[in-house]
Amino acid sequence: MDRSFHRKNKRRKTLVLVDSTLVYSFFSWILITSSHVDLTCSAQVSRSLPDFTFREQPTSVVAEEDKSARFHCQANYTGAEKPVIRWYKNGEQNQLEDTARRYMLSNGTLYFKIVSHLKSYIESDQGDYRCSATVPSLGTIVSRKATLTIAYIPKHFEVEPKDLQVSLGDYAAFECLINGQPPAKVTWYKKSNKLNTPLAKVFPTGLLELGPITLGDFSSYACEAESHEHSRTSRMANLTQISGFDARPSAPKFIIRPRDQKVVKNERAYLHCVAYGRDRLGNTPVISWLKDGSTILLHGKNSSSVSMEGSGTLVITNASESDAGVYTCRAVNSEDSVDADASLTVSVPPRFKVTPKSMQGETQSDLTLQCEAEGMPQPVISWMKDGEPIKPQDYFLVLPGGSLKILGLLPTDKGMYQCFAENELGQAQVAAYLDVISKAGALYSESYSQPPVPINLKAALVSPRFITITWDLPEKPEAKDVTQYFVVWREAGSERQRTSNTTSREFNIQGLKSRTKYEIHVRSYNSKGVSQEEAKLTVTTGQDASVPSPPMNLQAIPISSAEIHIKWEPPLEPNGIIKSYFLFYYKVGSKVESEVTVSNSTTSYTMRNLRTFKEYSVRVVAVNENGHGASTSEVLARTYSGTPSEAPRNFTVVATNSKSLRLSWLPPPEDAQNGIITGYKIRYRTKGLDHKNAETLSTDGERKNYALTNLQEGTEYQVRIAAMTINGTGPNTPWETVTTFKEDLQENDVPGVPALLIAQTKANSILVSWAPPSPHSKILVRGYVLGYGKGIADVYKHTLDANSQDFHIKNLQPNSQYVISIRAFNYKGQGPSKYETVNTPEEMHEEQVTPMLPPVGLKAHVLSSTTIMLTWSDNSLSRNQRIMDDRYYTIKYRQLNLKNSKFKYINATDLNYHIESLRPHTEYEFMVKVIKGRRESDYSMTVVNKTEESAPLSEPRDVTPVGLEKNPFAVSLNWQPPLRPNGQITGYLIYYTHDEHTNDMLWPMEGVVGDKLSTVIDKLTPDTRYHFKVQARNSKGLSPKSETATYRTPPKTPTGQENTETEKGLTTNVIIIIAACAAGFVFCTVVIVIIVCLCRWHGGRSNNLDKSQSKVTKIPPPSVKPPDLWIHQPSHLELQNMERSNRSESSASVATSTLRRGSRGSADQTDDQASTLDRRRNSFIDDRGYPSSGEERYQPIQSRNLIRPKPVALLPEAQFSLREPIPTVTPGSNGHILQYGDNTGSQIPLRPVYPRTQYNTQYQSAARVNAGDLPHTCPPTSKILCAVDEDDGSLEMSGGMEESFNSRIGYVKPQQSISPYKKPTAPVMSTPNKGSRTPISFNSKSPDLKSKKDDADLSKSLSTEELTAEMANLEGLMKDLNAITQQEFEC
Repeated sequence: MDRSFHRKNKRRKTLVLVDSTLVYSFFSWILITSSHVDLTCSAQVSRSLPDFTFREQPTSVVAEEDKSARFHCQANYTGAEKPVIRWYKNGEQNQLEDTARRYMLSNGTLYFKIVSHLKSYIESDQGDYRCSATVPSLGTIVSRKATLTIAYIPKHFEVEPKDLQVSLGDYAAFECLINGQPPAKVTWYKKSNKLNTPLAKVFPTGLLELGPITLGDFSSYACEAESHEHSRTSRMANLTQISGFDARPSAPKFIIRPRDQKVVKNERAYLHCVAYGRDRLGNTPVISWLKDGSTILLHGKNSSSVSMEGSGTLVITNASESDAGVYTCRAVNSEDSVDADASLTVSVPPRFKVTPKSMQGETQSDLTLQCEAEGMPQPVISWMKDGEPIKPQDYFLVLPGGSLKILGLLPTDKGMYQCFAENELGQAQVAAYLDVISKAGALYSESYSQPPVPINLKAALVSPRFITITWDLPEKPEAKDVTQYFVVWREAGSERQRTSNTTSREFNIQGLKSRTKYEIHVRSYNSKGVSQEEAKLTVTTGQDASVPSPPMNLQAIPISSAEIHIKWEPPLEPNGIIKSYFLFYYKVGSKVESEVTVSNSTTSYTMRNLRTFKEYSVRVVAVNENGHGASTSEVLARTYSGTPSEAPRNFTVVATNSKSLRLSWLPPPEDAQNGIITGYKIRYRTKGLDHKNAETLSTDGERKNYALTNLQEGTEYQVRIAAMTINGTGPNTPWETVTTFKEDLQENDVPGVPALLIAQTKANSILVSWAPPSPHSKILVRGYVLGYGKGIADVYKHTLDANSQDFHIKNLQPNSQYVISIRAFNYKGQGPSKYETVNTPEEMHEEQVTPMLPPVGLKAHVLSSTTIMLTWSDNSLSRNQRIMDDRYYTIKYRQLNLKNSKFKYINATDLNYHIESLRPHTEYEFMVKVIKGRRESDYSMTVVNKTEESAPLSEPRDVTPVGLEKNPFAVSLNWQPPLRPNGQITGYLIYYTHDEHTNDMLWPMEGVVGDKLSTVIDKLTPDTRYHFKVQARNSKGLSPKSETATYRTPPKTPTGQENTETEKGLTTNVIIIIAACAAGFVFCTVVIVIIVCLCRWHGGRSNNLDKSQSKVTKIPPPSVKPPDLWIHQPSHLELQNMERSNRSESSASVATSTLRRGSRGSADQTDDQASTLDRRRNSFIDDRGYPSSGEERYQPIQSRNLIRPKPVALLPEAQFSLREPIPTVTPGSNGHILQYGDNTGSQIPLRPVYPRTQYNTQYQSAARVNAGDLPHTCPPTSKILCAVDEDDGSLEMSGGMEESFNSRIGYVKPQQSISPYKKPTAPVMSTPNKGSRTPISFNSKSPDLKSKKDDADLSKSLSTEELTAEMANLEGLMKDLNAITQQEFEC
């Protein structure tokens, strides 16, 4: 065989011939074009394969004990070798050894010299035998199975003759049935003599029929069954005559009912039926047969294979599959009718429809050996290779039709393959030879560029049964030429591998095993060949849940018209302890599936309260600790039929002449039929007679009208009808009364117009019914002519008899108009017509609503900008989610946020699917449903996901340059975003030039960040034509450039014209702005002057108050220190004496009671104290540099012993004398107000103030109000006490501490301006932390309050400040003045 091949191309190329052993498994794929190739069809027989088959195979035999028997076996082989024959028994692997009484002849025949059976010292020869033929160079084939049965006859009869009573003239019958091998021959005896009479008929089945009975037939009868020199004799049965009392008229009764039978195709079938019983006229029953509810015509075209022998035995010769069905024997007399039914099954041995052919296959390819068989019952397909059974596994798959698919051929797969088809009638086999070859390949030399190796190979999704992989290509020029990719995967450590090709950069590998490591290789392919290297990946699939396998041998057996018994066997692989079983069933065509839980202690269940004669589908699922297992296949069973529960519908009776009546009706409703309608029972009587005297007629189940004839003229009759099934008769209709004509009709004129015409339309048919002409005309009607046509009457005509009153017109076109006519005729001619015009409706296809549960767990995995992978679960499957039936899934999806978006539909056969060709950066919604045969579920819950972004597909639109009035040499460029942005636009690139012939990549460029749709480009050249292009960008790349937009800048304007425009501009806009600014400046100046005057006036008032108070001041003792001043605080200020404590140096504090705004307070002072009382808004500074004014301003009124939070105390020396400082306020570089007093030697830190306009103001008033903005300036010898720590046992006023305290003074928390007409907001209190300053309480010996006179003076000093604050609040422009508040400095 040639081990190399060449490949041609239009260009001359260098070919390298290599042996197949050096070529990777991709060689076969190199020859594949862009489409997939079915390797089953492409496997070609390049050499003549051998013919190796059986010439003769063993057949089943029945042998007598101690006699000889033989099985024949011969094989044909076209080669030189001679096949070796071996024999096997009962499926054993070891061949039979020759013995003295059983040995193989030279021609391969197995010979039994003496057949042995059930002897203690000799093994029984009964069993199954098969032979094998082996050719060492090819393989082994095995014959079909043949059975050796030892002849026998049972000791007891299955059916023996029974005693019988009949009347003279009736028929009698006796049965004699015994099973044996071979079938026994039956002989009948009358008393002790062999029966020999012409009136007796013995059928091959052993039935004896006598009749009509005479007096000599009343005797005793017995049968004898003989087989292989063994015989059995039945009991004696007596045939006696019915007595006179019992001989009264009666309905028919069955002596022999037909039995269910099973015959082999082309054999003869006998259905026996014998009845007796005479009516009032002495007539014996008349027997007729129906098949599936239709009367069997024994004298017609199709009656050659069907006949009736004896009184009522139905004989079917050469039975075929079409003869199978339900047969009904009907016995009728004038009293009544009775039915009996039996089913006939025609068995067909297995035979092959498609046989496998010998062929060659290439290594690593997939190959299918076709095999299909048919028979009754349906044969089971199995496969053998070289005489060994093939068990279905991952790489040997038996397809649903029976074909064998081999995945990833290996050289070891070479050999003889046999397909076996087996049913209850035996086996059939066919063989084929498979030759596995390695074919040489051709690769192009390295002189030409090969495709690049895929990169970034990874598993995007891994499940127990499939893996989705993705990859990329490097950015190389050769990547553009890649057309396909070749994917190879195999189980780690296995030589058998699978291959496939794809055009996309992703691939879904299905049909894998759980918890298994797989090696995956990917190569790229182009016109030059395959890539020299491959991308590799190793992935381990997930683990399946350890759930039970399906229960075994599920059976559904109907036991009544309302019950079905279900039984099964435990699963082969329980994978744990079976806890329970779930039984699911539903009525075929219903909407709901019922569920029943069955305990693990039983494997059967009886379904009750079912509908009569309805088909139910049943399946069973086992449950262990891990959950539900795999479900069994569905099994169908139909409940037994019953009697109809309703009477026929629309029953009418019409007199047609003086001696006949016309009856018509419709079947009962379908749900009330309870079985197949086998016929209708008609009872009629003369009005006034008892119903027992009514006569009975029966029709078959297909009739809907009947004619009663031979009636009396001018007589009133009553008629009713009932439907029948094989189980009995249903309810009757009410009696209908009608009178026959008194005289016969005449025929001297044509009939009149039919009285009524009704047309009931369907899409493809019309049911026409009519009524005869008026009976008053007394004109005989012999028939009717029905005409119809599309738009025109009488295009088609049908002639009907006089008894017809309806007709079904079929094969019409939907949505069409038809004209129908009906007219009666007789020998004189046709009468006038009656017309009716109707329209057929459109053809409707109703979808079967099914009870399947929708899929769950639907997820959408985004793989790329155009691909989304859907995965879901199916609750109707087992927990391992393995699909074992023919179900499929319909995916429904559409684009969101798009008006009138239509759904798209895709069918999938697995629990995942890749949806491609989606729009980038677009949101989609997905739904899925499951369809299985006639059942389908609703759609699942919707899942939404958005594809990834990609570079914009379209360019920006409507690029429009617009000139600017203020700057004629700048342009505002506007545009619209791209129609297909494919993502979020992150910016735009603006290209512009004055030379349109330059490559646009060299144009100047400016960038716009974000999604802005305009920009300004300035500094353009006057009187120049510019060209603009815009390009959008997102996170994935750039869009195409827009179309060019053109703009010409205006020429340069002369200088004089510009000045003129400027002057015109000043007169209109600028002057207004200047005037407004001037007015604002004047207003601010006036306000500042007023404030300065008020401050000076207030300073004079303060000096006078200080002088008056100094006259009554007493010098306090050294232990008492003067209190601090609380400024802008709406509280009652008290001056208390502070006693010395055990500390090394005393400390004092001041407490106040908070009053409402505008209330007055008093203070006591000693003569040596020099303090000024006033209210202020900012109180004191804590250790963090922020004031606690909120805590002081909003405290409720308390007793004298109050706790003040962290007050600031000013401690003057005894020799200290007051002096008046003159402060200067200047703005600092950081927005602070800097103050310098007399003590210029030290600079005290200041608090930050609002960043607002600062003013330099000189104050020369003796008495100042301190608002907290500026620090106090004191003599160097003064000591300051701010607060006392809780943790300190003593307080030493050292120099270092003095500097520390000094550094804290002056930091005041900024406060918003508060109007005196507004209520203050309550502060938010917080729990003090450890280490915070503890306020000092009052001494119990504090001095008394001041007098009311002092309060009056204080209110006067406060009025100026309140007025100033109110003016600042009323004027929004004066907010900056809050930083310059009135202050008073005192040391």
